[in-house]
Amino acid sequence: MNVFFLLLEFSTLLFMGYAVMFKKQLSIVYLPFLFFSNTVYVPALPYFFYYVVISSAILYFAVFNLPFVIKNVFAVFSILYILILLTNSTDIISIRPALFFVIWLFLLIPIIPEIFQKFSRNEIMEELSKCAFLILTVFIVNTVLSTKFAYVPVEMYGINSGILFGNVTFTDFNVLVFATYIVLKKAIKDKKNLYLMVYLVAMFLILLSMRRTVMLLSVLGSLVVIFELLDFQNIKKFIAYGVIIGSISLVVVFYTGFLNAFWERYEKRGLENRSLNEENRMMEFNLLYKDMFVFFDYSPWFGYELFQSGGNYGKGVFGTRTLHTDLTNIVHSSGFLGLFLYLMMVSLAFRQAWLKTYSKSQYYHFAFCSIAFVIFTITGRYTTLSSSIFFYLVLFLPVSKPEVLFQKVICSRKVKSLEPLNA
Repeated sequence: MNVFFLLLEFSTLLFMGYAVMFKKQLSIVYLPFLFFSNTVYVPALPYFFYYVVISSAILYFAVFNLPFVIKNVFAVFSILYILILLTNSTDIISIRPALFFVIWLFLLIPIIPEIFQKFSRNEIMEELSKCAFLILTVFIVNTVLSTKFAYVPVEMYGINSGILFGNVTFTDFNVLVFATYIVLKKAIKDKKNLYLMVYLVAMFLILLSMRRTVMLLSVLGSLVVIFELLDFQNIKKFIAYGVIIGSISLVVVFYTGFLNAFWERYEKRGLENRSLNEENRMMEFNLLYKDMFVFFDYSPWFGYELFQSGGNYGKGVFGTRTLHTDLTNIVHSSGFLGLFLYLMMVSLAFRQAWLKTYSKSQYYHFAFCSIAFVIFTITGRYTTLSSSIFFYLVLFLPVSKPEVLFQKVICSRKVKSLEPLNA
């Protein structure tokens, strides 16, 4: 595994340098690949080097897209507010990763649409699909090697045998939702059989992860792709792909150990014995309400302290467990003022995407992004940059320059609407 980790670490850093050099600002779409790869390997280089590389790349994107400052002012206000609250932090070293991740994310949210509006949709989709393909490929190779060498540094849901995922655990899987969505869209639209095979392998592995939200959203994303691209002209293509996918799925389910492995892990996790009200995530809201408005442990406006929720809420009822939902995490870190700034920043981002949404397929696309955002906000970890940044890359696709034919259609509609009515 060490050889694989070293190769992956240095190759991803070299690839990112290559992308910035030759793809220029469009290299921003490869950031999720870099972040996901970083969760797969055990770094050999100091984290300081990692921070410098990413910060330099984001600074490069920011300098050439300065209008982002006024396009989403709440992103800038959120960063300034975090820096103000940082003066009250008692342990900056322990929160350093989360601090960098959040600042990077809040900077990229307004920068992405500024860059996307300079490129056509096909150009962005081409690079984004390559990024998604790379993520799924690394995920599959890592799973194969982790299984072969029985590498399981952290037991997720008690899984310590069979198919193993190595260092990829819990919210690290979230990025696979958007990667499978983009790869399947590319596979069907451009008849890329290699992309289809990688998608299928990744989907079967996702189903064995027992990450419920990832499993659900990956399937939902696949259905959205079908509805996006389905029309009478492509009906034969979809029937053909349906037969291929169905045949491969039947072979895997009935002629491999997939089904037995799936049910074994399902029973081990005990999902049928858990109700929504019993989920610790749902209890977090009540615990924070009591902390702020019953016991007055900390300010509801400014929160407790940045990224220090572990053991510091609910009188320590969950031990050192950190808050999981994004909403409770943000309120605990920065109070309702921080939550307001965050929600306004996100609302402006969704508004930018919505105003550029015109076609049926784009409406399906926007609906999928909205559902994914709500679910991941509840399940939590907006600080998982691979999935958070990939989400906004997908969300802002409509902001890109439409193709020439689509532009002509829109322009003709506008001209007709301006024509005077006949007497």
